[in-house]
Amino acid sequence: MTAISNDIGTRRPTGRTPWAAAWEWAARPMRYRAVRAFRVAAEAGDVGRLEAALDPDVRVVVESREPGRSRARVVQGTRDAITVLVHGMAARADRRIVERSVNGQAGLLVTQAGEATALISVDFTGALVSVVWIRVHPDVLRHWNRV
Repeated sequence: MTAISNDIGTRRPTGRTPWAAAWEWAARPMRYRAVRAFRVAAEAGDVGRLEAALDPDVRVVVESREPGRSRARVVQGTRDAITVLVHGMAARADRRIVERSVNGQAGLLVTQAGEATALISVDFTGALVSVVWIRVHPDVLRHWNRV
C-alpha cells in the first residue's frame, strides 16, 4: 500500500499500488475508445456490436431523481441491457450523445435541445462493459456545461 501526503503534511494510505495506478493510466485511452464504440453501436441500434461489447452479466442502472424522490431501476444480462440501451440511446434529431469524462473516467453526456439530460458512466471488466449507470437528474444537471 502506498501513501500520499495531504496539504497539512500527514500521510494516508491510498489503497493502490504503483502498478494499479500505472494500469489505470495505460488503460484510459482504451476505455475512451471502447466507450466511443459502445455509443456508436447503441445509437445505430447495432445489436451485434453491442452484444460483443457487453459482459454477459452486464447491469444497466437507470437512476432518476426528482425533487423529493429518487428511484433506480436495474436490468441484468445482455438481452435486457441491449433493449434498454438501444431504446434510450437511439439517434434522434434533437438529441446528442457525446463522450465526456464522468467522475474522471470515460463516459457520455446526453443533451436535448442544448440542455444536459443524462450522464452515462461505463465500468469495465477487462475489455467488456460490465456496468452502465445512467443518471437522469434534471435538477442536478441544470448546471452542467451547455453544448
